[in-house]
Amino acid sequence: MTVTAVQGIGAQVRAVTPTAARAQADFRALLNVLSRPGVLDAVGSGDGPAALSVAAGLADVEVPTAVLTAPGEEHWARALHLATSAPVAPPREARMVVALRAPTAAEIAGLPRGDALHPEHGTRLIAAVAGLAVAGPSEAGLSESALSESALSEAGLLDAGLAVADGDVPGDRLSGAEGPETVLTLSGPGVPGTRRLRVAGLHRDVFAALAAANAAFPAGIDTFLVARDGTVAGLPRSTRIEIENGEH
Repeated sequence: MTVTAVQGIGAQVRAVTPTAARAQADFRALLNVLSRPGVLDAVGSGDGPAALSVAAGLADVEVPTAVLTAPGEEHWARALHLATSAPVAPPREARMVVALRAPTAAEIAGLPRGDALHPEHGTRLIAAVAGLAVAGPSEAGLSESALSESALSEAGLLDAGLAVADGDVPGDRLSGAEGPETVLTLSGPGVPGTRRLRVAGLHRDVFAALAAANAAFPAGIDTFLVARDGTVAGLPRSTRIEIENGEH
């Protein structure tokens, strides 16, 4: 391996490794969105893919991890494994799967779900998406807004000119996001009634496969959706997912 290659992977490892303070703040955000499905929060995006920075705060030597990458982005998978010492595993055997490119419905269907006696054996999925937004006013008003000023400030999003009002996200929140856009209606524990979530970058078939994988609760897959700007949403295995629209 050349010196240039060593320097390159070193920079990539640093790019995906959060500071201790950032990791703690991100962990609080992840707990928030997993306990309140459909609510948005913010994690630090750093210099690498935001989804990979989230994974770096959760992975360790005891978490077999698979990273799904697009051609030419394999270096990010190597950076995560070097940064965390997480063992490399195929998706069908992984305890955590990081999808830096859109997973297929078949890949979701093949992930471990655990069972009624061992639900902890289910995979944790961290999926990169092009954009996230609340699809309509939150039922609990401003207190339900996940993009709080403190979270936005920590992630540097307030400086980008984003605003949140009355628990909703501006209608052009997903403008410019590549890929299909799907609107989900969520219900179940942690959701007062229903919440609606707009997701850009994943086909509806992916969410249909996720809903099917979580049909035998407590077995299933806990999912974090992470946008490029650090916006994050949680879809725990206990959440019922209904697909309003979206492209196949």
